[in-house]
Amino acid sequence: MSSTSPNTQTDDRRNAIIEATVESFGKLGYYGTSLQRIATEVGLTKAGVLHYVGSKEGLLELVLGEVYDKETIALTAGMVTEDRPLIPDMLRRVVAVNAKRPSLVHMFSTLSAEALDSGHPAHAYFADRERQTVANAQNINWSVPNGVNVEHVLQAAFSMMDGIQLRWLRSPGQDLNVMWTDCEEVLFPLPIWNGYR
Repeated sequence: MSSTSPNTQTDDRRNAIIEATVESFGKLGYYGTSLQRIATEVGLTKAGVLHYVGSKEGLLELVLGEVYDKETIALTAGMVTEDRPLIPDMLRRVVAVNAKRPSLVHMFSTLSAEALDSGHPAHAYFADRERQTVANAQNINWSVPNGVNVEHVLQAAFSMMDGIQLRWLRSPGQDLNVMWTDCEEVLFPLPIWNGYR
């Protein structure tokens, strides 16, 4: 008799599918990845993979919406309750999360470039995500220097973050957190941001 419960086995298979998908989407993109490739990687049939994800687009939605965004959404949601939240602090936390998951960042970056095509199934996700990320962050009562346009700072910061992550992926062995520190000097220059960093 097996000591593994059906729920544990289901979670293990689902996690294996997610891991294989993240790797494949990162290296080959959405179009270059087949369900058969994922099935072979995890030791299931194509029908077995579909049982867990419903469709190839379901797989895409799973790894982007549920897996990639989960931690950072929780992070920004938690800052709503903070007394004096600082934009640079939030960004450092996001960078720290991403520094621990290079495979997911690789997948996100590959899919983001691929989804520039309006026919790509993730095109709307990326267009909406960019807009929604800034809109959600604007709902936080940030402590910023007088005269700072929060929306512009957030847009610039997220754009810079996308760029620095690409440089990080191209140069293995570098510390993303250290690379981001250099960006902060440009985004939040002193003395304007003194006490707000």
